[in-house]
Amino acid sequence: MALRCPRLFHFRYVDKLKEPEVMPETRLGKAIHKALELVLQGTPIPEATAKVRAELPNEIEQLRFDTLGTGIEPFTTRIAAFRRRRRIARQLVEYSLAVREDLSVTQFYSGDAYFRGVIDLGYIFSDDSIALVDHKTGARIPGTSITDQLEGYAVLAAAAFRHVRQFWLGIHWVAERAVEWSAPVKPEMVVDELVPDLLDNIEAAALAVDDGPRPNPGTYCDRCSYRELCPASREHRYEPVEYYEDDDD
Repeated sequence: MALRCPRLFHFRYVDKLKEPEVMPETRLGKAIHKALELVLQGTPIPEATAKVRAELPNEIEQLRFDTLGTGIEPFTTRIAAFRRRRRIARQLVEYSLAVREDLSVTQFYSGDAYFRGVIDLGYIFSDDSIALVDHKTGARIPGTSITDQLEGYAVLAAAAFRHVRQFWLGIHWVAERAVEWSAPVKPEMVVDELVPDLLDNIEAAALAVDDGPRPNPGTYCDRCSYRELCPASREHRYEPVEYYEDDDD
């Protein structure tokens, strides 16, 4: 967030302003995540989806939830079959992890937490491997690197579960009912590549924020919960249009 738009980072984490509005896409994404969390923890699908659906504010969002929610059963069926084939030592659902600057593990809300994240879904197998899955409710973008999406989680998991010898990183595209996996990652790659990349990104983000709350308008302005507080966002979204009359002469 700090790299994408320093002003948004300031609104949320420096000024600690309450979101003036919650965008429907954000609310819908959280609803699907909550339903998946409940189902993966044992709640029957009809009960989980009914509970979450009732919390949405209007019929339009509820219908959108219904459409996306049809992907929950195929995913959980696939997971159940997957679990029958593999010996699973531990399931992680919405699992919080944090590390200090030296990459030692600490509590999520501890004052010395340097980097932290919440894993949507993870499975630790008896063969000392781990699968980490991130749910995505947005549109699937061809060519997007899923390693970039999950490398931070791999760093956190490597610190927390030091016995793990192989990391599988996957994105669950809810709308497409598909799970896309990266090539397996070894601990050596986490140490030699993912950790340096993560630390470089954190440093770059800190420098971007240190330069002040400058805006960085883009297509994401339409989905920003703070867009009405940001003049740059309004200018980006409401560009003036000039009309010219046809010259009949």
